[in-house]
Amino acid sequence: MLWAPFKAIFLCIQLFWVMGCVSQSPDFIIVQNPPSIPTLVVGQFVGKMRKAWFIIDWHNFGYSILNMKVGNNLNHPMVKFALWYEKKFGHTAFAHLTVTDAMHRELEDKWKVEGKIITVRDKPQSDFKRLTIQEVHQKFTQSLKMIEDIVRKETIEGDTFLGEYNDRELGTLLTDADEKGYLKWREDRPKLIVSSTSWTEDEDFSILLKAIELYEEAAKPSDPRLLFVITGNGPLKKLYEAKIKKMNLKKTRIITAWLEARDYPLLLGSADLGLSLHTSTSGMDLPMKVVDMFGCGLPVCAISFPW
Repeated sequence: MLWAPFKAIFLCIQLFWVMGCVSQSPDFIIVQNPPSIPTLVVGQFVGKMRKAWFIIDWHNFGYSILNMKVGNNLNHPMVKFALWYEKKFGHTAFAHLTVTDAMHRELEDKWKVEGKIITVRDKPQSDFKRLTIQEVHQKFTQSLKMIEDIVRKETIEGDTFLGEYNDRELGTLLTDADEKGYLKWREDRPKLIVSSTSWTEDEDFSILLKAIELYEEAAKPSDPRLLFVITGNGPLKKLYEAKIKKMNLKKTRIITAWLEARDYPLLLGSADLGLSLHTSTSGMDLPMKVVDMFGCGLPVCAISFPW
């Protein structure tokens, strides 16, 4: 909090120099929000100075992120100031782009912003798609074989959990070969559930761990085995990895993995279910990870979200 005012002043000077002095005179100035401070005020000022149309791309609300950082206290002076600032300098933009209908309604009905409001939903990149069995087999014998290796080497009774293969040489985590050598989906394979996370406080993975405990208690021998692959890095990763190691797992396994950017779409395109535990600070922004999962044709299990 003590450093924040100095940082805001430095960013003000830096942004004004780049937007108002160095860059060529624009027709449009498009700012993504958040961050709100000092971007909105500098964008508004430079827009008026250079007679450019100022457009805000609303992905979330900056005051709600600050509210989470100070312990969910809307009466905190900094949060009150951030909310006033965001409404004041976001009110008179020429146009507003939102990622969800819920955010559209908030700006229109409660904030009563000026300018046209347009909902532009995020879309996945072209490499997020459902893979064929041939593609799945190829990737799980190459870059994604690490998933199977982690289960074997780093989990208790990993070989037993993975099940049996018709063809040990051709078999992968998800695919196998029949008597004639043609590829098929393994009947005995575990169901693959994928989640990506930055391991921060806005994603409570204790919910997932509790759900897995309930599944372990209620699952019958005929129920499928579940393999949870959680990708990403972040401050709470080691905390949850320690909790996972203490769990007594039989029908499920949980592994954490760091994937190359090119491999993540391949993992999603092979999975059975996508999982999102992201809790929006405003309740109005859609996590991009869900959009990516939809692009891969994955059903998604997520925290309740008002579209």
